[in-house]
This record gives sequence, C-alpha cells and structure tokens, in this order.
Amino acid sequence: MAKTLTIQLSDDLESKLTAQAQKLNLSLEDLILQLLSQSDKQENISEFDPISPLLGTLKFDNFNVAENHDKYLQQTLQQYLKIG
Repeated sequence: MAKTLTIQLSDDLESKLTAQAQKLNLSLEDLILQLLSQSDKQENISEFDPISPLLGTLKFDNFNVAENHDKYLQQTLQQYLKIG
C-alpha cells in the first residue's frame, strides 16, 4: 500500500535535487524515492553487524575479532571502565 508524504525542501536543496534528477532523466519524485530506497538498503547493511562503526575506535591486543568480537569488546570495555 502506497502512502503519500508531503515534505518541504529548502530552495537550495530543491535546486540541487532537481539538477541531479534532470541529469538522470528522472522526475524529482523518482529521484527522491531512489535516494530513500538506497538509504534504506545502506541502513540494513549496517544492521548486519552493529559493531562495524566501532572498529578502530578501541585499542586492544587481540586482533582476532572475526569470532567472538562481542566478547573481546566486552572485555576491553570492562578494562577501560574498570568494572566487572
């Protein structure tokens, strides 16, 4: 079931999106729908492994994070926060 959504775009954003839509020979609506669809797909990818955004932000000695990365992260955080 399709839903109708009304949004307000700033003049600047509307100009940029319209120019991009024209380059792709799309309507503004179709471009925005494509962009939202791509955004949804990217979000689903990041949901696949929620630890990904944290990689490289903590320092720990175990480099084998492919397996049990949650365990290693928990140990590191406990040491860092001096808990448990």
